[in-house]
Amino acid sequence: MNTRKIALSAILSAVGVIFLLAGSLIQVLDISSAALAGFIIVLAVIEIRGKYPALIYFSISLISILILPNKLPAVFFIIFGGVYPMLKAQFERRHPVVAWVLKFSMFNIMLWLLIFCVRLLIAREIINAGENINSGNINYLETFEIIVFAVANFAFLLYDIAMTRIINIYIIKVRKLLRLENYF
Repeated sequence: MNTRKIALSAILSAVGVIFLLAGSLIQVLDISSAALAGFIIVLAVIEIRGKYPALIYFSISLISILILPNKLPAVFFIIFGGVYPMLKAQFERRHPVVAWVLKFSMFNIMLWLLIFCVRLLIAREIINAGENINSGNINYLETFEIIVFAVANFAFLLYDIAMTRIINIYIIKVRKLLRLENYF
């Protein structure tokens, strides 16, 4: 039984790295590939539970950060795409209102972390270029960040709803079709 779980973990890790590699090579797909690799974690949470989803997350993260030519899909996966499926399962065990508050709180903390890092990089670039940071640039940046938060939260809502529906289809139809109920 343990051998099956380890073998499936290795296969899922490899597939997750392949998804991130595709996003790294085709840069338009960087966020999409991180979300798709997140579904690998969803499969692990459903099928093999326990410590295996976290181990798959860490192996995909480590391998992708080491080998991908463009690290952005790996960063998206590490900060959000790989963590969220594990937390989603935990959040949804609570009352729906509490679950949504936890989901959006977690998402906004991760989004703020990404924006903070980008802001540091932009500020460093401006300083390195020898330009003065005046209040006009900062106001435009803050307005842009507010728009990013609004759009990203709406996209997150759609992502969560889509993920829930895909999980339901997998559990109700695909899992029964493949007869995986008692395999692991």
